Amino acid sequence: MSTPARDGGVPSWGWLLGVSSWLLLVFFGPGSAWIGFLIVGLVSRRRAAFVATAVSGLLYISVITELWGGLTSMVNAVAHLGGIVFALILNPGWLRSRWEARTSRGAARTSTHGSRGRRSTQRSTKRATTAASSGSARSAASTRSAAPTRSTEATRLAASVGASSADLLQTAEPAEPVDVQNATADELAELPGLTRTKARRAVRTRGKNGGFTSLEDFGEAAGLQPHEIVRLRSVATCSPRPRGERRFGRRVDL
Repeated sequence: MSTPARDGGVPSWGWLLGVSSWLLLVFFGPGSAWIGFLIVGLVSRRRAAFVATAVSGLLYISVITELWGGLTSMVNAVAHLGGIVFALILNPGWLRSRWEARTSRGAARTSTHGSRGRRSTQRSTKRATTAASSGSARSAASTRSAAPTRSTEATRLAASVGASSADLLQTAEPAEPVDVQNATADELAELPGLTRTKARRAVRTRGKNGGFTSLEDFGEAAGLQPHEIVRLRSVATCSPRPRGERRFGRRVDL
């Protein structure tokens, strides 16, 4: 009689026996069977239980009034046996309805607890966000108050060494682009996308071919990808390839 719940759980034998205790009223005879059927009908709203209540009640009245005469004992036994059989047929549906109602109440309680937990988490997150915002505001205010102090100290330091504030604002001159036509392997290895191995390969190719025709030629010789060659344009340059020595051959008149 065990019926699995919708959430995959299975009721225990203790629960099954407890909920099926109404069968004892049917086993005692027609005199109490109608009470058991009435309880099931009122709780589960099953039409079959109400029909069984009416039939068992009428049979019980006919038996106690001896409406059947000499057949009263036989009618009583048949009604008793029929009530037991019908109760056993009705009990699985009764158990299923009770278990579904129980699991529905458990799911409702779980949903309520989950919503409370979510609200608590949202409140905690809101408090943490507020605290972080106030901390950021205090940090920003501290930074703004410290900035004039650092500026004043820099001005005093410049005055102590005989420099002006304009000298402190001067920035270093940008690095001069590397000429891949004349640079060494160590200098080429410092370029973006290049390693020492790629730089040495490029130097060997440069010596073999007498130089590079362009920055793209250099990138291909070094084994760079197209996007890496594009990055080289801001930090490297390629001067014209030097001309080789002109050689004059001997003219032979035939």
